[in-house]
Amino acid sequence: MKKIIFLVLIFCLFFTVQAAEKITRLGQHPFYKSRDLQPADLKIIALDKAGDVKMGFEEAGNGDLVFAFLEQIQKADIQTVDVNPGDNFQWMLFKRGRKVLVKRDIVWDGKKPIVAYNFTIYRDGKLYEFIVPKLCANISLKKMTEVPAPGCVLNVIPNEVLLGNTVKIDMCGTQNVVKTVVTITDATGAVVKTMELTPENCTAEITLDKIGEYSVVAVGENQYAMKSNPCEMAVKVLEPVIAPIIAPVVERRNPLHFLIEGGPGALKGTYTGMVWARAGISLDLVFDKLDFIFTLGGGIPVKGDPWKSFFMGNALLNLHAGPAYLAGGLGFSTKDCDRVDKKGGIDLVGEVGINLFHSNDSVGSIFGELRAPVITKDRSFDRNHKLLLGFRYIF
Repeated sequence: MKKIIFLVLIFCLFFTVQAAEKITRLGQHPFYKSRDLQPADLKIIALDKAGDVKMGFEEAGNGDLVFAFLEQIQKADIQTVDVNPGDNFQWMLFKRGRKVLVKRDIVWDGKKPIVAYNFTIYRDGKLYEFIVPKLCANISLKKMTEVPAPGCVLNVIPNEVLLGNTVKIDMCGTQNVVKTVVTITDATGAVVKTMELTPENCTAEITLDKIGEYSVVAVGENQYAMKSNPCEMAVKVLEPVIAPIIAPVVERRNPLHFLIEGGPGALKGTYTGMVWARAGISLDLVFDKLDFIFTLGGGIPVKGDPWKSFFMGNALLNLHAGPAYLAGGLGFSTKDCDRVDKKGGIDLVGEVGINLFHSNDSVGSIFGELRAPVITKDRSFDRNHKLLLGFRYIF
């Protein structure tokens, strides 16, 4: 029975010691007296009360933090916040007379929130959050968090490059940084270039203007000026290889080709049908762009008298646009009918066609042709023009 009572007493004592101390009133023992504490007053405290601050931090077990506190509070981003009932603090400084004292593991247990100032201090990879109630200026440590160390992930692409070509510096894999400083040195250690990259602009391209080996060293830095271990890569700039000049191989293509063509047609008068055929040559003036075509042949009407066979010839310039082509020039044709208003003479010839196939020097196409009388007197268009539809084979 005595053992049980003894264990219960120990258990109760343990949890009594561990429980946070509740604070329901502030202002009785202010660290700094001010009727209306302002953010600027916190900087004055750090200057005028530096000795008290140092004494309090040492008493709280954070003496190593005091100088970072006194320095950084001058530039700290001080925010106004509410301390709500139930908010905990690791410790709070206060003064009784001239003596600086510390309360540890406390909780605000007042009926209402109190107005306070909030800011953070950074030291050795840790971020300390402080609360200073406006009512009493009691400097209080709310919590401490670990700050992820800045990383450094460097890629140099490529690591060997010919003189005059660019090298890409890539720091996009680096985390927990606000910037990365990249330094490039040559084989003698002389700094060739320095640049600063950010997470938003994490790559850069550079051109090194001398042959040799270079060292690329990068160091990441976080928002609290904590620096990463350096990461390093080497890059080699090589002399460009001058390739021998080789004359291009020019395929010699015969510009002169033979052709045959033929098909149905119509002779104006009464648009009498006919069949026709011609043979000739095609001469390339500009390969696959412009040809000269000369052909001779004749036509046979499908009706008899007064219609009769006739001869014709063409001298044309043929302009290509991909598989399509347009030709124009002069021709001649003999009389194709014994009527008085039908005569032979010079023709203005126009053609529109398209290639059906093109294999080596062989080309097959279809085209339409209009032959209109010109120059020759008493040879009207209405009675003497011709319409031809043909197939042409060039070989």
